[in-house]
Amino acid sequence: MKLVSRSRKLGLVLFIIPLLVINSILIFSQSFEWRDEPTRGHYYKDIKIYNAVDALRSKQDVEKIGYAIPYIDGATSISRLGRVYPNWLVFKPSMIFTGFLLCYFWRNQKKIFMNFDIDQKQINKFYNFGLICGITFIFHIIFLGIKFDNDLYKFLIRLNLACCVLFSILAKFYFVKCVKKLSETLLELKNIFFKFQYFLAHILLITLFLSFFLLFFENSKTFILIIEWNYFFAIFLFYLLYNLSWKKITI
Repeated sequence: MKLVSRSRKLGLVLFIIPLLVINSILIFSQSFEWRDEPTRGHYYKDIKIYNAVDALRSKQDVEKIGYAIPYIDGATSISRLGRVYPNWLVFKPSMIFTGFLLCYFWRNQKKIFMNFDIDQKQINKFYNFGLICGITFIFHIIFLGIKFDNDLYKFLIRLNLACCVLFSILAKFYFVKCVKKLSETLLELKNIFFKFQYFLAHILLITLFLSFFLLFFENSKTFILIIEWNYFFAIFLFYLLYNLSWKKITI
């Protein structure tokens, strides 16, 4: 089935692009030396790369404590890293492209499952959640770094991000439920990669629920940022596992 082959390639791309981009700018933002002259900022030779405080290195004393690894130290947020110049020149276009790929991916999944005896309501659940996830992700990236001193605007931005994360996890959760049912007849789907994917979807949902309670604790920002970075990785790991778990499907 061409749709399966295409979807597997999409899954691989959806894993590679976001993680390659975010980790590249993480390294990039800590790679240039600080100078006070001619103007304060981070430089490569005589070329100013970052303004003062925009580079992650501005808050991370690399010489004393080493490079920041937000996956374990929560040194910064993904949005803060991605919205500053020049990081956003790479981050925003690549993430918007990722959002469109997400919409395309879930559209393909709906087409694939229409060929099997699966409840249409269950198919529509993961398709609709996945489509909304892609759309809200695009909007989040477009407005990332655009600030207005307006409470309604700030609320809508946060609501959009919350919907993006929630619908992303729900799409994955209902998708693995459908695959599990399909695996009863399509035995090729009973493999270690799908088992890991099934487990991952449930862990993501549970973690999202438990993370809500951290908002009520003081001094939890660093821990929340550590969760954010690892959660970002896990969300896109799902698509790599999709690529691997559907490898033997030749229908």
